[in-house]
Amino acid sequence: MVTRVLLAAILGVVSACATGCGDSGPKLYSVKGKVSVDGKPASDATVFFHRKGRENPNEPVPYGKCGPDGSFALTTSKEGDGAQAGEYVVTVVWPDMSKAPDGNGGRPDLLRGAYDKAAKSAIKATVEAKDNQVPEITLTIPKAPAPKEPTGGIKTDK
Repeated sequence: MVTRVLLAAILGVVSACATGCGDSGPKLYSVKGKVSVDGKPASDATVFFHRKGRENPNEPVPYGKCGPDGSFALTTSKEGDGAQAGEYVVTVVWPDMSKAPDGNGGRPDLLRGAYDKAAKSAIKATVEAKDNQVPEITLTIPKAPAPKEPTGGIKTDK
């Protein structure tokens, strides 16, 4: 009998901590937005918000997957929970869903890597301590690079 009461008490404490002790992280604020590419919604694109001044490399990077209309809601730990207040550099990747995944599960980026690195991205956003609707992110698909001339081969003149 005592064992059952003790077990019930332990389970009660563990349950209380599991539900009430987990919100020790930074305050998050709702962030919603939209991505368009060449005037059309970027369905299935993924947006990443890289916080400026981030000191902990293990700090999660908020992200959002775009729906059919190009809209997204940022997620840090739970779907749609938002991001910390602050200044961000934004990156975007848009997988070509018409192509089969490669051996690592990835697909070619329709944006040709033009917006996938925080170090070279010119897209900025501010998350304020309130619900946020960021301005539409409008992108263009960069032109494909010109084919390179073959090197080291036999050249024939006709």
